[in-house]
Amino acid sequence: MASLLEKIQMLISADLNRLVDRALSSNDPAIFQHHVRELQSLQEQLTGQLANVRAEITEMRRRSDEQQALVVQQDLEVDRLLQENLHDDAIAAQERLNRNRVIAGQSAARVEQLESEYTGLADTKAQLDARIDALVRSEPEVKGLVGLNRAKKATAEAQQSLEDLAGAGDPDVARVVSSIRGRLAA
Repeated sequence: MASLLEKIQMLISADLNRLVDRALSSNDPAIFQHHVRELQSLQEQLTGQLANVRAEITEMRRRSDEQQALVVQQDLEVDRLLQENLHDDAIAAQERLNRNRVIAGQSAARVEQLESEYTGLADTKAQLDARIDALVRSEPEVKGLVGLNRAKKATAEAQQSLEDLAGAGDPDVARVVSSIRGRLAA
């Protein structure tokens, strides 16, 4: 679970500008979409982990409550045995009580630890949800930027072709090139 959390936190902290730059440099919005899908997959895994930890907390809390109830019952039993002057039985019951108090303390500590893990997972999930939401909202803009980048490259290639044609030395070609440049400038 720690490696899943580390991976999610690394992806959450990834810079949105860096993702957009990668999509633009590759001229492919699929890179951006892949990152979103990867985060959504991790979101599903994290949701499953949250459910597992919540179930474990519920089970551990039930066991802890049972253990606490047993300690209370055994404490009353020790008191009853002492009142009946059954000291040897009271000593044996006190030893059982002490062991069960340790177990009850460990159970309560485990419940606290699990609740702390759950809180950390829930916070990470909230960050992940916000990150995915921001990425999904920015996806149309990224697609537009990629399209703009493609158009810019196509324009540069067309201008280079015009330069090549203009340098051919034919006056008719030069006139056509000049006419095309005039229409592009308008």
